[in-house]
Amino acid sequence: MESSGAGVPLNPGVAGVHVDVAIPPEPPEIGARSLYVASRLLAGASTFFFLAFLFAYFYLRSLNESGMWHPANVKPDQTLGAVVVACVVVSALLAIVAGRQMRGHSRGWVVAASGSLLLGLAAVAVQCIQYTVQHFGPTDGGYASVFYSWTALYMIAVLATMYWLETQVATELRARRAPASAHGDIADPDRLIAPGLDAVVFFWSYLAGIGVVTWVTLYLV
Repeated sequence: MESSGAGVPLNPGVAGVHVDVAIPPEPPEIGARSLYVASRLLAGASTFFFLAFLFAYFYLRSLNESGMWHPANVKPDQTLGAVVVACVVVSALLAIVAGRQMRGHSRGWVVAASGSLLLGLAAVAVQCIQYTVQHFGPTDGGYASVFYSWTALYMIAVLATMYWLETQVATELRARRAPASAHGDIADPDRLIAPGLDAVVFFWSYLAGIGVVTWVTLYLV
């Protein structure tokens, strides 16, 4: 509410606030709880999103219209597929290690988180390479359509999660380069970074599990 002077509200029914009164920052626990809930909701939404591709896979496979579900020439590269899922799984494991190190107040969590970030980006890069070397397109049968759409959208989700993880690492490195003063608003940046890291570690671990299901369905089933 705006005021016409120091401590004098425009609305007589609302108490005025003096300009020299400091508004305390929001308690970190509120943001931590919000991130905790948001990461779980995001995991639930991702489950329903990728469940559509799992349903499409088995539904189109059962129909097999005109015998075009999975033509003989539609064969994704098994080696590259294994490399992608290996990068995803190891990246998620490194993220879990980083989260535990953060909770243990170890400054080395940035190294594990950076390794997780690099492997996640490597998974995206290898998947893009696979698109360029395989000899079929999304119109070559039901399997090819599901393969392209499922893996492409999954890699977009991975890339977005890596951006989320990168923001945690960048924030920590910036806080280390320029620590807050003793009288600053953020005297303990790790207290604010930790909830964000926990949220991204949880979601990335969950998304990696979806990646394993994706690999098993598209390459092994």
